[in-house]
Amino acid sequence: MKQIRLTLVGILLFAIWGLGIAQPLIERPQLVDTEWLARNLNNPNLRVIDARGMLLTYLQEHIPNAIFLSTETLRISRGGIPGQLLPPERLAEIFGAMGIGSEHAVVVYSSVEDAFAAATYTALALIATGHPRVAILDGGIEKWKAEQRPLTTKIPTLEPRTLVPQPDLSLFRTLDWLQKYLDSPEPVQMLDARSPQQYQAGHIPTAQNLFLREMLRSEGDYSVWRSPDEIRARLKQLGIDPQRPIVAYCNSGREASQLWFALRYLVGADAYIYDGSWVEWSAKGMPIER
Repeated sequence: MKQIRLTLVGILLFAIWGLGIAQPLIERPQLVDTEWLARNLNNPNLRVIDARGMLLTYLQEHIPNAIFLSTETLRISRGGIPGQLLPPERLAEIFGAMGIGSEHAVVVYSSVEDAFAAATYTALALIATGHPRVAILDGGIEKWKAEQRPLTTKIPTLEPRTLVPQPDLSLFRTLDWLQKYLDSPEPVQMLDARSPQQYQAGHIPTAQNLFLREMLRSEGDYSVWRSPDEIRARLKQLGIDPQRPIVAYCNSGREASQLWFALRYLVGADAYIYDGSWVEWSAKGMPIER
């Protein structure tokens, strides 16, 4: 009897493998490489998001099965401050309408032109809804194209799904929180993801500048993420302790999401994001260092 059961299990596993419906191995935020995505591209439990943001670019070519998304769809003006992430419940409605359900793993890609910040901002939105089964494609569309992997103009048609929101607001730090802890005996560590020129023109007091493009290294026709050890070495140069809380910001949160993703999920740092970022800080007349 035991042998019969084992044989039946083997037949079932073979059938599942033959149908190509193996469950994608994404249970937490991470990077995946192009080889992984190519193997799992047709898995019905996987959704792929093209977050490059330009509809015409998407229509000209994209990775097969990819769904178009502009990160501006995920943002709103709140209290007059533009570029703020929508509440988790509304984000869940948007992702559900796109065809992403609670059962799906998600891979997001964008371009080295935005230093993959559009991809990480989309991941941030998903994680904020309580859906951590999301990964960023390492190397983005450029690495996929450099390896001559398939591209298409075909638009996938997907039925709306239900993405049940389970909000995780622990990822964020607010202006009120920063005001409290910037003046504490052990001030929170702030990292400004903007360019050195923007940082030098004005930044939040005590903030160090870690330009988001420093998280990447060039490999010819494309760029990939730096190793965790390389990122830790850069943090050490800045005097940043990854075991203490770190808050990343930029102009309006999108670029900071790239730095936040690298620190939190590649390095394992205690990292958060200030969604209001420089736009809110300066609009509220808060102190500025130059």
